Amino acid sequence: MEPPQKPLAYEESSQYRHWHFSPAELYEIRQSSNEAAIKRVRRNLDEEKKAAYSTSSPEDKEPDFLTADEQVKLCRYYEEQIQAICPHLKLSDMVMATAIIYMKRFFLRNTMMDYHPKDILVTCLFMATKSESERISIDDFGKNLQLPSTDRVLALEFPVSQGLQFEYMVHHPYRAAYGYFLDIQHAGDPVDMELLQATYGQVNGVIKKILLTDLPFIYQPSQLAVAAFIIAGKHNGFDVRIKRYLEQRLDKELADTLYTMTILIDETLLENTSVSRTVATDIDARLRLCMNPAKNPESALYKKRKADKESGEHLQNRKRAKVDPDDDDDDDDDSPFE
Repeated sequence: MEPPQKPLAYEESSQYRHWHFSPAELYEIRQSSNEAAIKRVRRNLDEEKKAAYSTSSPEDKEPDFLTADEQVKLCRYYEEQIQAICPHLKLSDMVMATAIIYMKRFFLRNTMMDYHPKDILVTCLFMATKSESERISIDDFGKNLQLPSTDRVLALEFPVSQGLQFEYMVHHPYRAAYGYFLDIQHAGDPVDMELLQATYGQVNGVIKKILLTDLPFIYQPSQLAVAAFIIAGKHNGFDVRIKRYLEQRLDKELADTLYTMTILIDETLLENTSVSRTVATDIDARLRLCMNPAKNPESALYKKRKADKESGEHLQNRKRAKVDPDDDDDDDDDSPFE
């Protein structure tokens, strides 16, 4: 449900223009992306067999490809790992939220059959530290996470950036929630500060649950922040005060709209349970069998394509040399200072 009005500043953001969808649109994007990925990977797996064995046996069984829903579940499992990792690394909730949103955006149109979510998780987390100005050197980052090498982290920064459409700014419910916390203290009726602080202390926990769902794609950060306050306030009766605050700040019709929206958001949170390690392990085991060999440097297909490319480039260079024998295309030898 869309509200009648939207903040102009958010309307102009890339997040609203490019990363705002209805549930139906999200479903369609994921289904079409997954179908296209399966066709591409199926074709590459056939080529891999031919490159490795020179022939493809009709007895070779096709792997059980992941569904779009299973990829969402596995992504959610790794999003939960981000929430566990950040306190260990002493990273803020802002970094945590940005890394999770990066993962969501990347896998909206990219497939785990090309990029394993564990690799994308680490790269998204490193990129989020830079976006949220909590910079950490790649060496310290790798050491803190006990990574054997950081080469993969750096190599994936460009593909992840492409998946994000090079849009790194993320608007979070955290900022909006803090703004409400301050405004409620000075708007309308006197407020019970102890009750307000107790409610606000529960808001961050609600937002963490929201981040693990599709809600950040569907609603605006300010709407999610209001919902987090109302949901947190239900446990101590402060939700009534929040509704009265909305009516004083806005109008009754818009306040009722936001309250109805909160009910829908709360229902979504109740429906989206945590993904267990067992479920994630089962999905991941199947994923390993249907990874795209064209993305694996150790695969026969990858090596064959690399050799074909190098051979083609070598042939082009030879043809170019025949056309212009004075141009050896060697920048090192063409220095005007030699």
